Amino acid sequence: MVNQSVNKISNWVLTKLQSVTEHTHVLVRDPLQILPESDGVIHAFARNNGFTVIVTATNLVFRELYESVIESKETKKILVIDRAPAGRRGRISIDKAPPPFYPDFLAKVRPEALIDLDLQQYLKETTRDTNWPREVNEPYYARLIARNLDAVMHAHRNLRNADSKRFTDYDLKTIVSYSAFGVADSAFKKLDAEDYWKIGLLAHEALDELQPIAPDITAHIRDELSKAPVPFCWFAKYDADIVLRAFYLSIILSQHLEHWSLLLANIDPSLKQLAIADPEMLSKSAPRLIQLDSQQAFSDIRQVESSLDKDALQLILIDQLKLESPSSFSSVIQKERYSSMIRSLALLMALDNAISDKPDELTHVELEKFLFTEKPDFAYAQISTTWSLLKEAYSLALKIQSLRRQLSSVIKNLKVTQTGKLSFKMFWELWNKQKLNRLEYFVSTLERSVLSNDLLPRHEDELPSIFGEAVKRIRQQIRNISDDINKQLDELNTHFQEMTAIKYPLLVQSDSDVCLTSNFINRCLKPHWDPKTEKAVIFIFDGMRYEIWDEFLRPIFEDRTDLIDDIPALALLPSETHLSRKAISAGNFPDTFDYHAKENDLLSKALERAYGSSWQVEAVTPDTMGIAETVRYRAKNLDVYVFELCDKELHKIKMKILDGRQVPSRPLSFIYQQLVKNIIDIEIMAIVRKLDPGTKVFITADHGFNRYGRESLWFRDEDLNEKSDCTYTNCFLRSDLNTAFLPDKVRNNIVAFTPEQLRIHNTESRTLKETGSIFHKTYGAIVFPKAGYSFSRKGSPYDPDAYDHGGISIQELMIPMVVLQIRSKDESMLIIGEINGLTEINEGQEAEFRLRLDRSAKKGQKIDDLRIDINASYALDTERGILPGQVLYVKSGGADVVYRFIPDCNDVTDDERRDGLMRRTLTITVSYHDGQKAVRKSRICQFTVQLNSEKIVRRIPPKLGNILGLAPKK
Repeated sequence: MVNQSVNKISNWVLTKLQSVTEHTHVLVRDPLQILPESDGVIHAFARNNGFTVIVTATNLVFRELYESVIESKETKKILVIDRAPAGRRGRISIDKAPPPFYPDFLAKVRPEALIDLDLQQYLKETTRDTNWPREVNEPYYARLIARNLDAVMHAHRNLRNADSKRFTDYDLKTIVSYSAFGVADSAFKKLDAEDYWKIGLLAHEALDELQPIAPDITAHIRDELSKAPVPFCWFAKYDADIVLRAFYLSIILSQHLEHWSLLLANIDPSLKQLAIADPEMLSKSAPRLIQLDSQQAFSDIRQVESSLDKDALQLILIDQLKLESPSSFSSVIQKERYSSMIRSLALLMALDNAISDKPDELTHVELEKFLFTEKPDFAYAQISTTWSLLKEAYSLALKIQSLRRQLSSVIKNLKVTQTGKLSFKMFWELWNKQKLNRLEYFVSTLERSVLSNDLLPRHEDELPSIFGEAVKRIRQQIRNISDDINKQLDELNTHFQEMTAIKYPLLVQSDSDVCLTSNFINRCLKPHWDPKTEKAVIFIFDGMRYEIWDEFLRPIFEDRTDLIDDIPALALLPSETHLSRKAISAGNFPDTFDYHAKENDLLSKALERAYGSSWQVEAVTPDTMGIAETVRYRAKNLDVYVFELCDKELHKIKMKILDGRQVPSRPLSFIYQQLVKNIIDIEIMAIVRKLDPGTKVFITADHGFNRYGRESLWFRDEDLNEKSDCTYTNCFLRSDLNTAFLPDKVRNNIVAFTPEQLRIHNTESRTLKETGSIFHKTYGAIVFPKAGYSFSRKGSPYDPDAYDHGGISIQELMIPMVVLQIRSKDESMLIIGEINGLTEINEGQEAEFRLRLDRSAKKGQKIDDLRIDINASYALDTERGILPGQVLYVKSGGADVVYRFIPDCNDVTDDERRDGLMRRTLTITVSYHDGQKAVRKSRICQFTVQLNSEKIVRRIPPKLGNILGLAPKK
């Protein structure tokens, strides 16, 4: 309501400003401060019309800002908003900051460009009633009227319906009071039962606030309340805080305990006389009350929660509810409908149990179903960052535990299976279809979340010790799980490497059910694309592991495409960009092409071989900023986009010691969420949205990446053509294994191939820069380290990064090779609009964004409620910019996702602060189930925050300014 009122007043002011756009000096005096200090409408007007804005209430601030503005050569027009109260302007005081003094500026302001904001005038113009009294400009009236503007208008209409001319002092008090009470509909009418609900439990603060200006009206209201039933009659006798505490605490306790009224007195003896004996009255009244004004109910319940000290929480949650028990924390989560704090603490205990060595699996099956399928209630609707974080962490924990069990089962089966019976297709199915590829990312996300965020709804010292201890256990257990999973993945890769040593040379020799990157054109592009009748797009992602496709890319493509084929695919060995990526364009193995040739030239020849006609593939300049886009090619009706998603970002990420463990300084979750997701949501989606229906879309990658092994295996320089032939992940030996000098430790922990087995050149020549002579190299073997190891040269520094590619692992070799087609229309069961909202706001101003969701169905088809889980984020640091999750049930009439928040400017960069603009991208992701298929779709909206220039200009130490009264209080 407040925001709507502010917008109406801002728009009224805007109409006055429109008539002075040609003036160079404009003064707006706002002594009642009915305009907010950071008003988006006025500042947008100023930017659009070339004005520099100065908002001030004190002379010191005004003079400093004004002098700075007039010194700038860029300043052409100035708009000053003077917020000094009228009382301070009329009575100068030595103990208060003087109001702005600007005779020099005022001399340049023409009479028509001086605008005095007058609430009485606004009301007269808006209602077309000239009888509004001058008293509405008194500060105590103006504050209430501006806060409840829509309600004031409604109450005024009731007055005019009762009498077309009357406007007494009592009428004004009635309008203001009933509007503040939230019962404007009943102004100048008889109050009904619903009104007492609103006044007694929702507008109790207004009773005290209105006592000085309308004692006769508040006395009448209190008299009527004393005759009302419990609990409303208590407001006439007791302080509102006591009544509210008793009422809401009774509601909360009665959900879980039969003897709740006795417990109420133990928590606070002063509440004993306010215990409500009728639990049915509570169960019926609470939802009704919340429906009337949920925001006020939120506020009141938070105050009740804050009144519960450590001992009271110990009594309720531990002694009575036994919250550490699985049956208890599950019951509390499912029954608790009002207290977000209690529900969050119960979910914390559930998370603790879920990742323990012996989780209560049946309890978690039941709880997962409730949390992620049942309809949300009031507690879900409360904006609680802690609850959102815990819910996401709990969901990840359940997924991780399930995948760990699968991984253990897979490894157990591999141990009893002969290596010769294993195949790449089998590992591809295990890794991708059974979703084991997500494990590292999920664990990284969970570990980062629980280590970086506060999992408690209150400070640990204000809660029973059991909750702080649970947080410590959770954090330690997640570290243990992470270490255990890394060991298991190494063991999985050991079996994969043993199979690769046998099967890869055979895979190179003939086609199989797995496609290598060198076969992309013949086995993926050609069978699915007719260049004579269809447009096509190829996306080649450098360094993209399969789970990036699954978790980030696939959901956004599913929104617009149909899946044609999902081909099991592998990167070439070694999984290096100059080999595996160029093999995609060349359509052949590296021993058939020059590693240094341009990709477009290789692609031209490959397309000519495949389609039998001449192809000219040319590099084109992107029509976007080209962020993360390596190169773009075009040939007839084929576009090729090469994106560098992870490759460069992964290099030079060092390991660090954390709690005695070696961990990457930038975990996977950071790379994926902060970098990869942003590129996908903005740059890649900008391309996808422009694709015509029917366009074929081909998606693949040249390789993935993996964590380096941390134990070294060294090679002599004598076994190499040159030192650079040995990297951490592979080594090109100048001679074969029989003649190379390799210690037993090295021979026992490598996988070796000949160049012929890998289909790469066994000789190479290059020109030495130093001498200009030609250096000839001959390769006898290419070797790779087994899981847990990495290569080094004796005498050389050994400091491998956290991640790299070029070795043999499932993470490096398993890549997507997918064929899609842009569908002609959105045939999904949910139609998602675009995000709408004010894209230019000021620092400190609340932003509001809406996303429309509509249901689609064939004619005559019944539409059931569809559960939608919504997540959103906007900041550079995704851990900081996460907005509380929401749950909606979308019916046939559709629904709006609404996010209101004040953008956090604490992560503003130095460049942004210098430019005065913070640019952010809001991403809203909706998830739902279409039958058995999980669907996730995203929409983005870019917005700009105009940063507060006073943070640069003002140089007064804040404490000194407050002491001297020279700086604005805010």
